[in-house]
Amino acid sequence: MRGKTLTKGLVMTLSLAVALSMISVCPILSVACATASNTHLNVTAKAKTTQPVETSSVVMEWNQQAVTLALLPASALVPIQQIRVMAIVQLAMHDAVNGITGEYETYLSQGPAPANASPEAAAIAAAHQALKNLFPGSQVMLDGLYANSLAAHGLLLTDPGVDFGNAAADAILAARANDHSAQAQFDYNAPNVGAPGVWVRLNNAPAQLPGWGQVTPFVLRSSSQFDPGPPPALDSDQYATDYNEILHIGVASGSTRSAEQTQIALFWRASPTAIWNPVITQVVQSRDLSVSDQARLFALFYLAAADSSIVCWKAKYNYNAWRPQLAISNADADGNDLTMAQVGWLPLLATPPHPEYPSGHSTNSSAMANILTSEFGDNPGGPITVTLTGITRHWSTFSEAVQEVIDARVYSGIHFRNSDEVGARMGRQVAQFVSHHALRTSKSK
Repeated sequence: MRGKTLTKGLVMTLSLAVALSMISVCPILSVACATASNTHLNVTAKAKTTQPVETSSVVMEWNQQAVTLALLPASALVPIQQIRVMAIVQLAMHDAVNGITGEYETYLSQGPAPANASPEAAAIAAAHQALKNLFPGSQVMLDGLYANSLAAHGLLLTDPGVDFGNAAADAILAARANDHSAQAQFDYNAPNVGAPGVWVRLNNAPAQLPGWGQVTPFVLRSSSQFDPGPPPALDSDQYATDYNEILHIGVASGSTRSAEQTQIALFWRASPTAIWNPVITQVVQSRDLSVSDQARLFALFYLAAADSSIVCWKAKYNYNAWRPQLAISNADADGNDLTMAQVGWLPLLATPPHPEYPSGHSTNSSAMANILTSEFGDNPGGPITVTLTGITRHWSTFSEAVQEVIDARVYSGIHFRNSDEVGARMGRQVAQFVSHHALRTSKSK
């Protein structure tokens, strides 16, 4: 895809938000919906879902339907669960499409495609089949979208691609049904809790998905494959530098943040899916990509994000590093002469209910950005513009957006800078591995 030509600019604002309050949904297939309460990363929004998205691309059309349901507050998915759902749907569409076209290797083998099967029909069927299983409460709505989508693209229910797409989705769903995500929520307290540097649950809030590091990766060999090593020692100069930066710029009131830095912090409250799906959509819409190319790109994008979530959560609950809010209030016990305690210090954004190191958002964002970089280089060919919750951000390169999320988590007062930088490195490593080992160009091409 690197050689595809740029056909139009990328200046396009996608205000992504979703609210389908009239639809009752409860995701299944190991998305741990019972325990996945919304966090500060979730966004409340709305999007039209009564008709398919007006676009000639069935891949983008059904990507938008998947995003709508994944971000729906009623779905009660935290960001890493949203990403898992997206990976399943996009992977199902990839296998359905490329199982017919043969352009790229499929994730799972379904055998030869039937004669005269339409890859577009297969993509529609695969997405519909995956989503109605992941969100059974939305089946009536999805069935209507399915019928409308086939008709809008001049396709019949009898197209051989329909059964092929259903089978592709069923295979992916079966492969992920026992991936341990359903067991990821349980009561958890960090070993040696109460010791300096050790993560403590604030306000007795339950730890968020402490078992997500045990979820089976999609592509990586293990969840420890890119273990980052421990965070800086409490008595180190690195720790003191990061501590004193966030002490002044991440505090809720009396901060040294500029107005723009505060806007950046607030913008990046949104989940990685909410922010980065508009980015990949703009990239795809600006290029002349085949349906095979599109299906593969979206699948790689979410495969890398899903596996980066797993390795990040593995490290989080391995190192159990305390958050700035606790660290700053208890700095007298950290053994570092360069840190001074401020009892009652509060961050700009609410402290998330999981350990600090490494940063999850930086890890996910970097994985997503680096899939795009691996395909198109760092320059997207024009400015990327994304608007969420009334805040608009512009980036001229993918790496610029990654740097912004690193800064944003510091401005927010919830991550030390080193944790953001380590997360970004992990996300890049995961993306590079996924790009080199998954969904490669077919050897017959």
